Amino acid sequence: MPHNLSALFDPGALAIVVLGTILATVARCGWRECAAALDTASRLLRRGFRREANRRALAQAAGAIQRDGARRADPALPPDRALGLMLESYLRHGSLEAAGQIRRSERALDEARRVGAVQVFGWAAELAPVFGLIGTLYGFTQLNPDAGAGSTTAMIMTAISTAVLTSLYGALIAHLVCHPLASAIERRGAAEEREREALAEWFTAQIESTDPAARARRAHLRGVA
Repeated sequence: MPHNLSALFDPGALAIVVLGTILATVARCGWRECAAALDTASRLLRRGFRREANRRALAQAAGAIQRDGARRADPALPPDRALGLMLESYLRHGSLEAAGQIRRSERALDEARRVGAVQVFGWAAELAPVFGLIGTLYGFTQLNPDAGAGSTTAMIMTAISTAVLTSLYGALIAHLVCHPLASAIERRGAAEEREREALAEWFTAQIESTDPAARARRAHLRGVA
């Protein structure tokens, strides 16, 4: 590594910023919220919402329900947890209202989980530059006026390097790690929810088209409206 790049790496300065940011974020948000945020962030590395697999499973389920009825149909559940719970609720109760209630509940839970993770990383992004400043102050405390003349220059350079690098690390962690993670979680969650909602609405429309009771309720609601 070239000297000018290797000089940018200071394990002590990096440890001050990283550990300080982690501890302060945990103290502010709590262990449970931080663990949930890390789990949500880890999902960014996994495969996202499998639209085709879920669409195929719902299509097969709709066909089985139209053929055998909700009580006797036994289709495979979609791989997505929320859609699987929605279908399972409809098969158990034979009611689109029950399935819709489960769907709304799962959507609210997903939204709360996503908002919580974004908030945790948002706090971390705010705290990282603070600990960069704390590291800067720590670097200046390493200046020892009682040091011998021969070591004064090296001591000053080391202290200034630590002071500058901690501020740099704080800014980099905030803007290259925490803020991007929060934005990625928000974008992935919103995109998956749109796809999930589209499939849920399609499945509901398929069931309503063959469910006389559902058609009657919709007609009644249109008449009331």
